[in-house]
Amino acid sequence: MGLSNFTSGSDDDKNNSGGTPPGFPPMGAPASSNNQDDDVAKELLVDYNEKFKNADPTLFRDVLIEQVLSVLISKNKPNALLKGSAGVGKTRIVEDIARRIELGDTLIPDQLKGHTVYELPITNLIAGSGIRGQLEEKVQAIVAFVSDPKNKVILFIDEIHQITGGSSTGSSHEARLISQILKPALARGDMHVIGATTSNESRAFDDDPAFARRFTQLIVDELTVEQTLAVLGTVRPGLVAHYNHKIMVADDVLIETVRIAEENSRAGQHRPDNAITLLDRAMADRVLEQKKLIVQAEAAGDTALVATLRSIPQVPLTAKRVLDVAKRLMTGNAQRPDFDVATLRGTLMNRLQGQADVLDKLVDRLAREELDLFPTKTPTTWMLAGASGVGKTETAKIIAEQMTGTEPIILNMTEFHSEWSTSKIIGSPPGYVGSDSNQELPFDTLESNPHRVILLDEFEKADKAVQRLFLSAFDEGYIRNARGKLLDFSKALVICTTNAAREALSGSHIGFGSAPTAVSHKSLTKALSEHFDAELLGRFSLVVGFNPIDEETYRNIMAADYVRQRERILDVKPRLAQALPTSMPDDEVRAVAERTFVDSQGARPAGKAVRVWIEDRLLAAQTAASSAPALVAAPVIAPSEEPETSTID
Repeated sequence: MGLSNFTSGSDDDKNNSGGTPPGFPPMGAPASSNNQDDDVAKELLVDYNEKFKNADPTLFRDVLIEQVLSVLISKNKPNALLKGSAGVGKTRIVEDIARRIELGDTLIPDQLKGHTVYELPITNLIAGSGIRGQLEEKVQAIVAFVSDPKNKVILFIDEIHQITGGSSTGSSHEARLISQILKPALARGDMHVIGATTSNESRAFDDDPAFARRFTQLIVDELTVEQTLAVLGTVRPGLVAHYNHKIMVADDVLIETVRIAEENSRAGQHRPDNAITLLDRAMADRVLEQKKLIVQAEAAGDTALVATLRSIPQVPLTAKRVLDVAKRLMTGNAQRPDFDVATLRGTLMNRLQGQADVLDKLVDRLAREELDLFPTKTPTTWMLAGASGVGKTETAKIIAEQMTGTEPIILNMTEFHSEWSTSKIIGSPPGYVGSDSNQELPFDTLESNPHRVILLDEFEKADKAVQRLFLSAFDEGYIRNARGKLLDFSKALVICTTNAAREALSGSHIGFGSAPTAVSHKSLTKALSEHFDAELLGRFSLVVGFNPIDEETYRNIMAADYVRQRERILDVKPRLAQALPTSMPDDEVRAVAERTFVDSQGARPAGKAVRVWIEDRLLAAQTAASSAPALVAAPVIAPSEEPETSTID
């Protein structure tokens, strides 16, 4: 076997499913272009040398640029694939290579001097190619133009996964057709190509191994915070010029912008793009605000204020405005309302009886979270353990009401009792039933408002696979669903309730009427470890056990619930409420509690018992009213009192 077998196209190139397209140069022969092909190609391509010759230099990418250049001058398969997360600067690297070539940078190898980097937008190929054969003609014209050494072309294909059928830009047939026409030229080394794709979308690119192996993959990593700050410093003059030098951005605001972007970015956003985008949007917001002030002053007829506002050469951009814009970008108009810790504490203590020590821990933890001294990318996660009916679910609902003003996102984990139940949370994998469904998934609402309370009720009843699904959310702050979208949990409060370890929490009474003994955190964790994986338990920032409900606490719950129910009835049916006492009599509370209290059910029967007592009281009042004697009787004539008769003469 000669060396030529390794340097020429392989068998799968010669026998590819598309074959050699009609009119395309035979294998092994260099493609040649003509003026007509050149004109067609240049209409479809974008000249990066001309477009970015005056762009700012790219920072911290010299090593990657050198790697790309070394691939481009290789004898075999001189094609580079830039692969990295969205927003890390893959396209920016290609723009800088074009700038350096145009300016004659000394780093550019002799083999690439005088070359032009052209971008091929895939949409340009698809548009206007409805007639059979038009798409092939466009692709062949581009191949001929790029392959001609006289033209000195480096072709850049952004979102290159699109031509492997991994995008909705065109049909899969059109995508395969483009890739099949490109394969022979790529294998011969007649073309110099740079492709770019994200780490997630590259899976579609890898689905065509014969096409993917023509490229050398280069990983584009995310810049550090310090590097991102330096990048902001280089883009600041361009942004200021874009806004006609009307906005002033101080150095300390740049530092705050990087910090704010880091803390308030959605999952899937990366440095430096998140900080650059935030700075740009904040400056635009400041321009609009200044214009709004001028318009309002003009409408009010305040000419002096108008003159003052117009005379300001530059208005400063503040860190507060950057933070406001960051929150709007992340959540739209949905903001977590400010809540008062004292009000939350009072509401919890009023509506939940016998859990004062537990509620103190929860409120204290929320107060610490409000300080926001140690921002993280992970959600606040709690495990509330205890017997049924002790107030775990009600606690989550009250906290959601006070903190967000909305109902919590509730998942009853008894519905997720099998491994395949994960599809109810993240959707069905590609190829499975329901994978093409647009049905809303339970956590889709996090995209519009990540400041939510999530209640995973009776967590121990979910399948292990479902429980482990949340490990990523607890540890990394996000879950990737079956559609490839990141679900951001980083700003949420996740509360898991469980009836597990209720035996350990039942406690033992020392003497008559004494409170149950406290259970240590170590004992509680040990009891829960029998039901949950240790690594899952370790992801919870707080694990607390609710106290069991005794009969005295049950009576207090009934008395408090009666007051709330009477106030509600007073608003909707005041006439009926007048027949009810302001509070439930103690002897009645004691009698009802003796009949309805069950240790294993906690406080659950209390609400029903109160409703029945109220209904009995009102029905009894109505019955008594309907059977009472009439207050006014008809006059009765005594038998001896006969009426007088008159005689008419």
